Amino acid sequence: MSNIREFRNGDLPALVDVWVAHWSRCGPPPEVNVPIIEQAVLSRTFFDASTLLVALQDETVQAWCHFFPDPDDDQVATVSAICFTDTGLESTEPLLQAIESRIAELGLTRISVGVVRDQSFGYSGLPPMGHGIGVPSDDQATTSLLGRHGYTQQSIVQRMVVSANPYRMPVSRDVLQFRRSTSVVRQSVVPTDARRASALSHFDIERHTLVDQRSAAELASIALWISDPEAQVMKSSHAILDLPVIGQAEELLAPQRYLIGALLQSLAARRITSVETAIDSDRVGLIDQLSKLQFQSHQQGACWQKPC
Repeated sequence: MSNIREFRNGDLPALVDVWVAHWSRCGPPPEVNVPIIEQAVLSRTFFDASTLLVALQDETVQAWCHFFPDPDDDQVATVSAICFTDTGLESTEPLLQAIESRIAELGLTRISVGVVRDQSFGYSGLPPMGHGIGVPSDDQATTSLLGRHGYTQQSIVQRMVVSANPYRMPVSRDVLQFRRSTSVVRQSVVPTDARRASALSHFDIERHTLVDQRSAAELASIALWISDPEAQVMKSSHAILDLPVIGQAEELLAPQRYLIGALLQSLAARRITSVETAIDSDRVGLIDQLSKLQFQSHQQGACWQKPC
């Protein structure tokens, strides 16, 4: 019989053990320890222990689930994590029901499971979450649980990864033209929104802008998230390319393609060896363009939703 209660500070080592056990089913064990979980999740200014429930068996935490009222939609709760050991599998149904009851008590009308392109919850960069692709398709235990409880799968998201060590930009007429006539300007960005600033505090955020040297006009801009070397939630050799800042166009324009290639070409000197991004799978033109820039599809996931 499971005992479900709110998180207590002494549960932290068990949260790590359950996280590693859960994700080890889907691939190599993630390199996560107590300081990483503490910095990524529990140290956030918006962390509320009442939104993190644990399930105990024989006084040991075997499963846990964490949700947030969505800061961008006052009718939605986002379940950012639900994880469990093999022993804790039998606790998942009462745990999910307890989370649903708590969400309903807050007057929210819809539950979304899985974060995508996370900028608000603190999980971005936490192994193996990456930029966030919802619930990974290879997490079959969770997808089965959600399917049994009436959740439906929403948009499919692809994780795409490129090696930056070494990286050679595909040569074209556009590339040669931009190489002669433009420069790339890098500047640090500090989010002005308090929630986003807290959620991304383990990153150094950079804005890279392609500038025409003759007119000083800005031709394209993208953002790169690099692990803060002191926080080390994400490996310092890895980075996240935040593509939503380019807008929702189906395809990249020539200056944007060149800027991404030029940026990737510069990263090896900074000891950044891989870059990932998350793309909606229906944006086939964009996925094809990224493939030509040597990004490879690495994993798929999906958000799952259910009305309260």
